[in-house]
Amino acid sequence: MRELVDADRPAHLLDDARGRRLLVQLWYPAIPATGSVAELLWAGLRRDVGTPYLVRALLAVSRRRTSTHASAPFDADAAAAALVVYHHGLISFAAENTSLMEELASRGHIVISIQHQAQWVELQALRRTESAEGRRSSADMTTRLRRAGKAEKAGLARRYYEAATNTNRIVRERATDTSFVLDQVQAVLSGIPAWRPNQFSSAPVHLIGFSVGGAVATEVAGRDARARSVVNLDGGLYGSIDARTLALPYLMMYSARNDGMNDALLPPHAERQAPADTAHLNYHDLAGLLPVLRLTKAIGRADPLSLLRLRNETVDRFCTP
Repeated sequence: MRELVDADRPAHLLDDARGRRLLVQLWYPAIPATGSVAELLWAGLRRDVGTPYLVRALLAVSRRRTSTHASAPFDADAAAAALVVYHHGLISFAAENTSLMEELASRGHIVISIQHQAQWVELQALRRTESAEGRRSSADMTTRLRRAGKAEKAGLARRYYEAATNTNRIVRERATDTSFVLDQVQAVLSGIPAWRPNQFSSAPVHLIGFSVGGAVATEVAGRDARARSVVNLDGGLYGSIDARTLALPYLMMYSARNDGMNDALLPPHAERQAPADTAHLNYHDLAGLLPVLRLTKAIGRADPLSLLRLRNETVDRFCTP
């Protein structure tokens, strides 16, 4: 994990302090040292003193290991396919979908995941600017969308996104974060052990995002010429909202519960998928770790691990030339 600081911007929206901090985490083709032990899942959360106690307690019980070896040297024989930038959900962390990162790295991609700091503080500050009427209107629109059929969802979506002023601001700010990280990408990659300088300078940049991160990936694609494709994992289209003019390849992976919501705002050529019996959280690795979430209807009836494998394989196919 490496920290980058954009000294010219506020620490977070509505903050007077300067210096926006970003953490970036990397996954890449590597050669683990003999005897090295793979990291525990979500090792960063385990170490972070800011992680809520309940989350750390749950992680302490789990001893699940990943395929990631910290500080492993880059595999010089790997054919570097592309640079992938991953964007997490509204309040989340860089490694939320580790299994996807590892799948992509195993195929030769280098993955950078951006973790935004002060996420909760920023969101709370923005919410304090909302009027009571605005909150009621937002809650009403959310309820209407949840109950609407596929065709009606597409018709309501633009109004829903336009009313989401705070989320739109967050998405636009995070898109600026991504371009800042891409400006620093050679310095970021130079920290990889056994990395050869400039060996990856012209690789295509693929953008992936889950939930609000899908909106961030879309926003970046609309303003940064380095983008070559977008994968939106059940995210809305906050930010600039209308993505119909995007010319680059676009994959929209809906959950069944949100199927069609963005259809009127996506590029005409966008590839759309909506696996049956899925909910929003089915696209998060947590669904595979806690299948019991099905009992609370937080995930759909689809087999969680099978869906995550489908997600990983589909995204890899889309990003690999």
